[in-house]
Amino acid sequence: MSLPVITLERLRRAASRSPRYLAWRAYEAARWRTRRPWSKLYPRWITERRLLAFCGADDVDALWEELAHGAFFISTSQRRNVASRFDAAYAGARDDVLRRADAVLRHEFDLLGSGPRDLGPRLPWLTDFKTGREWPLEYCTDIDYNELARPTDVKVPWELSRCQHFTRLGQAYWLTGDDRYATEFVAEVTDWIQANPFSRGVNWACAMDVSLRAVSWIWGFHFFADAPACRDHAFRAAFLRALFLHGEFIVKHLEKADLNGNHYLCDGVGLVFLGCFFKRAAPARRWLALGRSIVEQEIFAQTTDDGVDFEMSTAYHRLVLEAFLTSYLLLRLHDDDPPQNCWARLERMCEFVTAYTKPDGRAPLFGDADDGRIQSLGEQEINDHRYLLSTAGIVFKRADFKAAASRCWQETFWLLGPGAIDEFCRLPADASLPAQSAAFPNGGFYVLRSRFAHVVVDCGAVGFGNRGGHGHNDILSFELFLNGFNVVTDCGAYLYTASREWRNRFRGTAFHNTVQVDDQELNRFLGPDALWQLHYDAVPVEPVMREAEGAVCFRGGHRGYERSLDPVGHTRTITVDAHEPRVLVCDRMNGAAEHQLVWRFHLDPKVVASRDKYDVRLTHGKAAVWLLPSLVAPRLELSLEAGWVSPSYGVKIPTTVVVWRGSVPLPFEMSFLFAERQLHADERTAAAARLAASSAC
Repeated sequence: MSLPVITLERLRRAASRSPRYLAWRAYEAARWRTRRPWSKLYPRWITERRLLAFCGADDVDALWEELAHGAFFISTSQRRNVASRFDAAYAGARDDVLRRADAVLRHEFDLLGSGPRDLGPRLPWLTDFKTGREWPLEYCTDIDYNELARPTDVKVPWELSRCQHFTRLGQAYWLTGDDRYATEFVAEVTDWIQANPFSRGVNWACAMDVSLRAVSWIWGFHFFADAPACRDHAFRAAFLRALFLHGEFIVKHLEKADLNGNHYLCDGVGLVFLGCFFKRAAPARRWLALGRSIVEQEIFAQTTDDGVDFEMSTAYHRLVLEAFLTSYLLLRLHDDDPPQNCWARLERMCEFVTAYTKPDGRAPLFGDADDGRIQSLGEQEINDHRYLLSTAGIVFKRADFKAAASRCWQETFWLLGPGAIDEFCRLPADASLPAQSAAFPNGGFYVLRSRFAHVVVDCGAVGFGNRGGHGHNDILSFELFLNGFNVVTDCGAYLYTASREWRNRFRGTAFHNTVQVDDQELNRFLGPDALWQLHYDAVPVEPVMREAEGAVCFRGGHRGYERSLDPVGHTRTITVDAHEPRVLVCDRMNGAAEHQLVWRFHLDPKVVASRDKYDVRLTHGKAAVWLLPSLVAPRLELSLEAGWVSPSYGVKIPTTVVVWRGSVPLPFEMSFLFAERQLHADERTAAAARLAASSAC
């Protein structure tokens, strides 16, 4: 892209920003410019000798050994015991760990939807290998990495440079003692340091990624501290010096704003890890104090009273929960336990995970998702969050968390040690614990459950303090698991800056299971390039969830379509039958004029849909659910249309969307009964009436 085009692109994007945001960015840019001289001089000042002086050590080898004995989740003294316990507890898992680690040895990576790719003998640390775009070694704050006019994705080099595959190598080394895995760790760290001079290049452009890389390097250090491949004095000095510089960089480039999100939180996590690691050094003790204050304060700033991440995304809820849980556990290991109210809020976050986890173990796809993790210690699917509950069950001694987790996951084993298996087993085993419905009114989510059904409804404010952030246009949208399989799903997020068109489609109203009026967005976009901003139009109206004998019910509305000259109000009621696999969805559209209405139900990609006049049969293997509209359906047009679901970043899978549309005078009511079999007209009318009468909403 030529310089004039780049300038015009930046000006166009700046025009879509708020004055407050632009003022803050101008302040940040000025602050970063003053650090340019520091970024050149400081690495020269942090010599091996000065680092040793900071840490009170005589030589690098002595410092290495001292750090290896520091408090951490794993310790080299445990290595043989851990390997034997792992093999005994997780039959067959060793092969999977080695398979993934061996792929790293071959430099074969599957990142952010790339599919397995051979990245060659030298890893492309600065390159989006999906498109071939290589970022230059410019000063980090000069790099404009959100290239919206190009299909490039800076998240690809960032993801590779987070080095979260180091835990795979480390686990393989502990299970086998094969020094090839340690040799690869040494080679990659050495190459990364050479390819990414301090403060230069795209991998220094985001302090969150610097922090997550530091976390990965510290995990790698503790896995490989006693490996023969790590005995070289030059490597040890280069590794420790580079890691120390990560801490200094994060402190100078904190992603603090007028409203902080997961980036600032992860900066704090990085400082906790680095502060605990270099604890004897005075600068590190300052990092630790700052990091601790961030992770303690932000749990109240970034989560609601009922434990929901304020970014309105289940994937980001997992990320920030990992951030708080991991940093709190590490602080506890260093006898620096966070206050009890922090743990209590964390426990509420785990209760939300327990509620939204479906009977098949998957999490719903509400809001954005970029597959972000603090560390990756297990082999579970990306949308299975139950490993958090197995850890939480032990930490909080909760039998319901244990029941929801179903087993002690590998993540828990590596995080809490081999003794975690025994602790998990000692928790009360109550498989009969009932699946409870749960309301999170401050967070805006409602979970309706029965023996047959699991429904998650979104009726909350726009994410990130009503600014948009990682939230979508999904108010009154829902996901439905019924009669043994996932029926209706959210569509996920797919991409961020790599395609503004796809980004806006996936966060738009038409990609969610709600009613769209006159092709309007529930919350207006600020512009096609404002990829994380939304107007706050769809204000929730009186959401409530109630349980009655025979049913549990949600009712809520929003004001998203009341801004037009002919305002439209939408109220949705969802009722779950307690005795049969049936769910009733009723929509009332209030207004005084004629409007174009569109209902969309996005099906799980594994569901096959077939029409029978106005009814739709939904099958998954031998199981089936019928989608039965109310008797006013002939006033609308039914179609089965092509759609997309993104289960993880960079991946989209074709699916079917069941669509009803029509132009009708308001007020208008429409209902849909999801049932285990096709009901005749009288039967469905009676079933709907019974559910409506017993719902108590």
